[in-house]
Amino acid sequence: MQEENRGIVLLCLLAGLVGIIGGIGAWIFRLLIGFFHNLLFLGQFNLQYDANLHTPTDVWGAWVIAVPVIGAVGVAWLVKTFAPEAKGHGVPEVMDAIYYNDGHIRPIVVVVKSLASALSIGSGGAIGREGPIIQIGATFGSVLGSWVAMPARQRVVLMAAGAGAGIAATFNAPLGGVLFAVELLLVSINASSILLVTIATVVATYIGRLLLGANPSFEVPALQIPDFGIEPAWGLILFLPFGLICGLAGTLFIRAIYKAEDWFDALPGNYYSRHMMGMFLVGVMIYLMQLYAGHFYIQGVGYATILDVLEGALSDPWFLLLLFALKLMATCLTLGSGASGGVFSPSLFMGAALGAAFGGVTLMLFPDIGIGIPVFAIAGMAAMIGSTTGAVFTSIIMLTEMTGDHNMILPTVLCTATAYAVRRRLSPASIYTLKLNRRGHAVPEGLDAALLTARQVGDIMTRNFTVLAVGDPRPETPGVLIFTEDGRIVRAERRFRDKTQPEESLTAGEPAAFVMVTAKTGLMEALRLMGQQDAMLALVTDPDGANQNTSVAGVVTATEITNALKAVAKLQ
Repeated sequence: MQEENRGIVLLCLLAGLVGIIGGIGAWIFRLLIGFFHNLLFLGQFNLQYDANLHTPTDVWGAWVIAVPVIGAVGVAWLVKTFAPEAKGHGVPEVMDAIYYNDGHIRPIVVVVKSLASALSIGSGGAIGREGPIIQIGATFGSVLGSWVAMPARQRVVLMAAGAGAGIAATFNAPLGGVLFAVELLLVSINASSILLVTIATVVATYIGRLLLGANPSFEVPALQIPDFGIEPAWGLILFLPFGLICGLAGTLFIRAIYKAEDWFDALPGNYYSRHMMGMFLVGVMIYLMQLYAGHFYIQGVGYATILDVLEGALSDPWFLLLLFALKLMATCLTLGSGASGGVFSPSLFMGAALGAAFGGVTLMLFPDIGIGIPVFAIAGMAAMIGSTTGAVFTSIIMLTEMTGDHNMILPTVLCTATAYAVRRRLSPASIYTLKLNRRGHAVPEGLDAALLTARQVGDIMTRNFTVLAVGDPRPETPGVLIFTEDGRIVRAERRFRDKTQPEESLTAGEPAAFVMVTAKTGLMEALRLMGQQDAMLALVTDPDGANQNTSVAGVVTATEITNALKAVAKLQ
């Protein structure tokens, strides 16, 4: 059954509704994280939790090791019982639904993902909250796009809008939300898809600011100083080697995550025992951190540690490198063993630690360089996100929105672009697409010009056809034969040279289903019509033509489509 195209007004209303749900959903998700965190770490029933503050370490002592294990039991039960697709970092599942399931996600995923991710993060898992809210927002878009029946291409736009809305509301980053949808989720970027994503992200951001506050994610007064930048200008060169380091670190993170998954999958036992073992090791790590360093540091989203770095409270390069290594290990244990959470926050953490360490060493070597350590930390945060996820522009813009400082653009762009290029060279797949590649599902990474979308049927059609009346003798030439009767096109056939015969004699005419289009019909629209009607040919007529019009200007066959694809491939 062919689904009806929905008008732009209705789609805008649905996008606004997706934004409302996304904003409220982000708020509820934060409250759930606060509930589980306060209950498990502090023994309190309280929904309020400020991730930018360190968690008190004097409540459970060594028993804090059990907190992540308790969370693992609940997460494993939720995921295994209700929604296996809620396991992991969420974004690959959204991509898979877009490219391989016509934009359909089960509604139960919203509930299970919310609870499982909130429990994973709240119990100390070294993961982030952006992956879950992306999957939650995309699921809302998918459900609305299924309740109001529409074609898959419109439904996936609502999914992208929901994902962007979740990002925007969670991080108070509307531009970052739009760019995330554009860079990673939208199949086709056009005026209507941009409009719908923008509506959803703006609405979600407004609601998020009402419920969560309008302050940047990392509110550091030092970052608001107007002259916080690069002086002298040649200091920008330092961000090329630092970008190289971040690209290597991003590649390491991607490979380590999936090595950890493979390692846990190969262990004896079941999902419960593997996840509990992984989180037990995380519990040991956070206990040792608070025992010897005074704070848990690597547990949860890690924003308190990031803020320490940006404020200069953490500056020893060796300790910062230790934090990088421990966060990498803890995140691999958390996600590899089966938790539910995102990779944005761990990337932010590792980028900040790596950047501050690099900056500290740089200042030791060049004390008069005039570049503060926070500059390297912020550039590292963007570079780690951009290199691991492939969302280069999203990471750059989001970091300016999250810190409230726009003086960082030049070093951040240079560092992120370098890191992304290095990672692409070493690991063609991102942390998102590699998961799908391992399932045998190929998805694109990066923005390509929509050359096929720009082509019209008239650009590729052939005039190798013959119009005949029913009963006329067939000509002794290959090509498309179009038969008419009483002024109507009633049948089309294709004749080929049979190269298996010595004289390459003509084959008998093979009947071919066809659709009618005009020369100005877009190539993708023609392909869509052919797919809907299982047609092998497109007959090109005048703009006012219909099946009754026997004045055919050209035809499009598989040969013309193949040649068009070859022409596009030469440019990409």
